Amino acid sequence: MATRSHDPVDPDHTDHAAGSAEITPVDDTHASAPATVPAEGTRGGRRDHEAGYPDSAGGRLGSAWVGLVLGALVTILLLIFIAQNTTSTDVRYLGLEFSLPLGVLVLFAAIAGALIMALFAGFRILQLRMRARKARKLTSRQH
Repeated sequence: MATRSHDPVDPDHTDHAAGSAEITPVDDTHASAPATVPAEGTRGGRRDHEAGYPDSAGGRLGSAWVGLVLGALVTILLLIFIAQNTTSTDVRYLGLEFSLPLGVLVLFAAIAGALIMALFAGFRILQLRMRARKARKLTSRQH
């Protein structure tokens, strides 16, 4: 009986089909192949997929999907809070006086917080882009 490369090797096995009592050596591909780690630049990229390895790197689309699902869950929780807190509350802000339902006030506070966060993130992105542009100019002058 012929052995396949993924079958375990039995040293006491004899090949009766050949009619000899000798032990026939079988190459053990599992032990002879050293473990390798893919290069840093190819991990999760197109080369791994073409080589037959599944693409396990989440990528941008996977991160966006997780963010979208988490955002939807937070929105649902906020809507439940707004629906349960309809009691009108008096508000004084910068000399203005008005009354709004408590849930709507929390919604406005959440929106204001998100806008402030986006403002700071936008400034940081602009700062990093200017640094990258400056670094590209310096490297192009050196060549």
